[in-house]
Amino acid sequence: MLNVKKYMFTLLTSNTELTELLGEGHIVSSYPQAVKTFPLVVYEDSGQRDVEFSDNLPEGTDVSVRIHIFTKTLTDYPTTAQIGSLVHKIMRADFWACTLNTETSDVSDNIRHRIMDFKRAFLKI
Repeated sequence: MLNVKKYMFTLLTSNTELTELLGEGHIVSSYPQAVKTFPLVVYEDSGQRDVEFSDNLPEGTDVSVRIHIFTKTLTDYPTTAQIGSLVHKIMRADFWACTLNTETSDVSDNIRHRIMDFKRAFLKI
């Protein structure tokens, strides 16, 4: 099995454009009880399953991840569309397929929340 949290941390934090847009420490692997840091990118391992069997053994792993993007609707913050577009670019360059891209808002707190799901197969070579 793939260590998805480590893989995603390296993939997202190694992108200078994303880390400069968000700020240091704004990419995390665990969903907080309450989001208090903005903007924030949270990534989760949504699931892994064995694929491409040969001699009853898997030849690879199909991986799904969910990315949450939180930001404020204030002028000092990047929009979820800006962050989401950059995340999408990073993921596509690493051969991930986007399977969901949706946004919700909480107008009472000026918070935007975008959810993006990605999947990719990792095959043994």
